[in-house]
Amino acid sequence: MRFEIGAMSVGDILDRGLKILLARLPVYYFISLIVQLPVLAVQLALPFIQSSDAAAVPGLGQAVAVLIGALGVLVLTLILQPMGIAAILHIIAQEFIDKPAGMGEAFRFAFRRFGSLLGASILAGLLTGVGMLLCLVPGLIFWVWYVFVSQAVVVEGCGPVDALTRSKELTEAYRWRVFGLLVLFLVIGMILGLLVGALEYVMPSSEMVSTPTGTRMIQHYGNHSIQVVAATLLNIVVQTYSAVCLTLLYFDLRIRKEGFDLELAAKQQTSIVE
Repeated sequence: MRFEIGAMSVGDILDRGLKILLARLPVYYFISLIVQLPVLAVQLALPFIQSSDAAAVPGLGQAVAVLIGALGVLVLTLILQPMGIAAILHIIAQEFIDKPAGMGEAFRFAFRRFGSLLGASILAGLLTGVGMLLCLVPGLIFWVWYVFVSQAVVVEGCGPVDALTRSKELTEAYRWRVFGLLVLFLVIGMILGLLVGALEYVMPSSEMVSTPTGTRMIQHYGNHSIQVVAATLLNIVVQTYSAVCLTLLYFDLRIRKEGFDLELAAKQQTSIVE
């Protein structure tokens, strides 16, 4: 699927992004599922961890057990997520020049860029998170500045610090456009989250029942599993579509500001892999 890449409107970005998403959706799904399996596993097991009938961890309360599980998920996510991002972005970049990349090639590329992408993601996340905690406005500014750190690492081979600088430079003079697209995907994610949350009213994951010994919470594991899986599958679509569109916007800004040559960039990216 080859695209004529030039300066694009927001409508062009959304339209082309949807076509690219649908063209390789099974591949994107498989990569994203690998990345999210640890989180999915813990979410599915949560009713058993929280259940009063579940075997308690010796010497630890349920809250501590949940905390340990959450920390384990965080560590695994920090390791797996950058690889998933790099693999997906590599496939997206190759789609633009009609050179479809397989999952094996994508993961080999991701492994080579893992360290830089992990460092850049952590730096951007910390700066944005601290900015949000201290004052909302700095957090939003950092959110926009560092939106292209993954693309800078994957496409240009930047290191962590250089990727932050590069992303900030690219967004200059176009930050309201970037902010608008980020808010759009945030709203889409929230709407889908509300739709999944509505399943709780139709298929409650738990309910309080009266027993001879008092009120007790009963877990409906089947309903809980359906909600978790539905949320995960929808999140994968939104996150991948967002990654595709942001990558298109990244190329758009490079074309507008630098006369970017996509064919040349693809050759440079191939040389980085080799």
